Amino acid sequence: MSELRIASRYAKSLVELAQQQKNLNLIYEDICMILDISNNNHDFHTLIKSPIIKSEVKNDIIIKIFNNTQSLTKQFLTIIVNARRESILPEVCNSFIDMYNDINGIAPALVVTALPLDESNIEKIKNYISKTINKSNVQLEIKIDRGIIGGLIIQYKDKLLDMSIKSELHKLKLSLN
Repeated sequence: MSELRIASRYAKSLVELAQQQKNLNLIYEDICMILDISNNNHDFHTLIKSPIIKSEVKNDIIIKIFNNTQSLTKQFLTIIVNARRESILPEVCNSFIDMYNDINGIAPALVVTALPLDESNIEKIKNYISKTINKSNVQLEIKIDRGIIGGLIIQYKDKLLDMSIKSELHKLKLSLN
C-alpha cells in the first residue's frame, strides 16, 4: 500500500476521533506544530526517518518534544511510532490538514507575484479563486518572486495558473524555435 494511502487512513482516524471528542481545532493546532517541526528541524526529521533508532527511544523523544499537546495527539503519536509509521508523519499531518480544510470549507492557495499586492487586488484574487473552485473561505499565502518579472502565479492543490511574464516569454521563445 502506498505511503500516501496509509497516511490518509491514519489522518482520517485522527480526524474522526477529534470530532467525536469535539476538539478538532485543538488537534489541528497540534498537527500544524508537528508538521512545522518536522519540516523545519533537521534533527527531528532525521529522528523519524532513522531505521536505526529503536521505537521505544523514538517514542520517548517524541512525547517529550510534544509534551504540551493534547492527550489525543500524544496517544496518536505513540500509536504511529509503535506501528513503525513515524517516517510518514509529515504525510499524515498534511493529510490531516487537507481533511480539516475540507471539513471547514477552507481553500488554501498560493499566489506568487513580482511585487507586493494591495488589499483590493488580494480581494479580487480571492474572489476569482472562490468562484473558480466554488469555496467561500479562500486563504491566500502570498510570496514575492521578482524572477517572474510581472503578472502572477496561482496554485490551488494540484492546479496551477501561470500568468507570469516569465512564463509568457518562455512560451514565445519556444514558439520561435
